[in-house]
Amino acid sequence: MKSLIAYSSVAHMGLVLRGLVVIGGWGLNGAVVVMVGHGLCSSGLFCLANIVYERLGRRSLIIRKGLLNVMPNIGLWWFLLVAGNIAAPPTLNLIGEISLIIRVVR
Repeated sequence: MKSLIAYSSVAHMGLVLRGLVVIGGWGLNGAVVVMVGHGLCSSGLFCLANIVYERLGRRSLIIRKGLLNVMPNIGLWWFLLVAGNIAAPPTLNLIGEISLIIRVVR
């Protein structure tokens, strides 16, 4: 689980680096917004992954299958943070990625 979160971090920081290389207002503002949004989402996802590991004591994804029945409130946090990490509409990452893509493509 942690490796999936880390791979998404690499993708986000690659987009931020592209925005910073293309010097301009849209690129700089988008990079800052994506960095803030990514920092919030990724740190929250790493925290949730650690909470699940501490409760279960194992890193197997098969064991996590029925976790929603045991801890239903943590499912909401997983959903919100994953939605933020994939840049769903009401998140900071979407706003930042749109401005970065506009600047990089232009």
